[in-house]
Amino acid sequence: MKTNIKSKAKALFFMPLYLFPFLFLSSCNDFLETEPGTGYTVEEVFSTNGSAKMLLKQIYSQLTTDGLYGSTLVYGLNTNTDVEMTSYTSEIADSHGSDVGCFDAKPTWTTLNNLWNNLYSAINNSNDFIQNLETSSLYNAADADSLAEARQMDGEAKCLRAMLYLDLIRTWGDVVFTTKASTALDDFFNTGTTDRNKILTYLIDELKEVEPNMKWASDIPEGVERCSREFCQALIGQLALYRGGYALYPSATSTTGEMKRQDDYLTFYNTAVEYLGKLVNSGKHSLRDSYAKVWNDVCNKRVVNDDDPIFEIPMVRNVTSRIGYNDGVTIASGSHEYGSARNYCNFSGIYPFTFNKRDLRRDETVTFYAYDAQLDQTVNRAIGFTGYGAAKWSKLKMENPLGSNSGTNTGIDNIKMRYADVLLMYAEALNEVNNGPTAEAKEALKQVRHRAFAIENQAEMVDAYVDALNTKDNFFQAIMDERKWEFGGEGVRKYDLARWNKYGEVISRLYQIEKNWGLAANGQYVAGLDSVPSNIYYHLVDNAETGHKVLEFRGINEYGDGVNQPRGWSTQAFASTWYALNSETQAYDFIDAIYYSFRGYIGKSNEHPTAPLRYLMPYPSKVITDHRGNIQQQYGY
Repeated sequence: MKTNIKSKAKALFFMPLYLFPFLFLSSCNDFLETEPGTGYTVEEVFSTNGSAKMLLKQIYSQLTTDGLYGSTLVYGLNTNTDVEMTSYTSEIADSHGSDVGCFDAKPTWTTLNNLWNNLYSAINNSNDFIQNLETSSLYNAADADSLAEARQMDGEAKCLRAMLYLDLIRTWGDVVFTTKASTALDDFFNTGTTDRNKILTYLIDELKEVEPNMKWASDIPEGVERCSREFCQALIGQLALYRGGYALYPSATSTTGEMKRQDDYLTFYNTAVEYLGKLVNSGKHSLRDSYAKVWNDVCNKRVVNDDDPIFEIPMVRNVTSRIGYNDGVTIASGSHEYGSARNYCNFSGIYPFTFNKRDLRRDETVTFYAYDAQLDQTVNRAIGFTGYGAAKWSKLKMENPLGSNSGTNTGIDNIKMRYADVLLMYAEALNEVNNGPTAEAKEALKQVRHRAFAIENQAEMVDAYVDALNTKDNFFQAIMDERKWEFGGEGVRKYDLARWNKYGEVISRLYQIEKNWGLAANGQYVAGLDSVPSNIYYHLVDNAETGHKVLEFRGINEYGDGVNQPRGWSTQAFASTWYALNSETQAYDFIDAIYYSFRGYIGKSNEHPTAPLRYLMPYPSKVITDHRGNIQQQYGY
């Protein structure tokens, strides 16, 4: 971090933001647009709400960088789960330390150091904004409208600060905590970490204070592209579930640490019930629109203030956000007007098969194909152990395409909070507090599932399904499953599994399921497993509506005995390749990817791990050095 600060003359970290209010911004025509400027005194900036708002926009703009919510915190820190997954075929750690997916990241990985710096830079600027606003005349203005706007901006800055700290905690556990703007190197580097529970408790209490003074998204010109009262309520609930949930802590008896939750956890589940319930009962949001429309709208930058999105980090077309390029449908370069895209967010091979085949979310979440230079569909690269692409975001959904030469920056907003998340967190908290599902908890789960199934399937797949959940355990399992299907590709599964203390259990089960699929696909008997998709068959057909060729598949919705290769169709080997002849040993064995894709936790030499799964990242080496002994590496790193 010292190198970062010095090389930028402290501009990104310790210089008050009002001295460079246009540093982070590129021209655009939305919420982030401002007029050129140089530097201002703090008195000038906080003399009117308009100039203060201009400064607040710079904090939003800072969030859009690749090193924060434009890329790294979208997919760059994905650790392998039963949803998102990256395949590893070597037992040798990457020399850069970047093997984050298989729980084998190293403190030398530069992405970690950059992320730490970027998060604290944005926090420092939020601290600076809050301090100066709260000591200005705006904060106690006599005019009611002016006062309301100032209190709204104060709430926004505190919501952003809480969101940033939550991502720090979810990444590293205990972190440095300050609510005062740092103006010198020693202010920050002479500080050690603070217990995450103290941080979360502080943030929850702070947001409780500002929540009544914030405006609903429907009353803000920019809508859900700014922090609103409903986002504050949702964020309080989310913070409370992390404060009440499990986490990895250092242990005197285990190098890896131990998973535990605090004795007062129910207090925070009750807080989640209260604030998530406020939002649910406010009637401000619904799941009115179809699942497909939500993602079509976000790809087209249509801001909807009363449906699923609750807070979107506003991006700028062709300037910020790699969503839809690095996390979305793969498109080859060509003469078409959409430009290329290369997906890096892949799914576990078994994930698409966990959906009920009538679930409308599956094909909006997972894509089994890519597009070539003529925009004809082609088999997605490496269909099999991993390789399915993320379907929610796509340049092809854009009604106003970016152009044939468009690059990585799509301008697609990063949705940080959805109403579906609120409903499922609410249902989860009610189930925990009441030791079983209440009518309200069941209704919240039903709302999410209603959107997932066509009307003719809802009696069975929504009402009957939820009504049959009558114990705390089976309702919680349903919540686990629903979040898996609802948020695929959004990078939240790892955090959910950790706070539930289910990560190690789920990965161990996934490891064994993948081995069993490989065996069954090669004709071996596996108890309780009748059939698996051994191969997938496909061929191209003309689409009269678009003029392009599209793929038809067999072996995805149906598989097992009787599903064979139709004449003229091509074959893509699937689970049949997971157990194969080893060319070196000439013996049959599971493929390397099964053994090595979880190697930081489970593998050939450790198939029954007893230690917790190490989901937290190592502190960057530069952080250890710069903090002069005040921060120590944990969890065996």
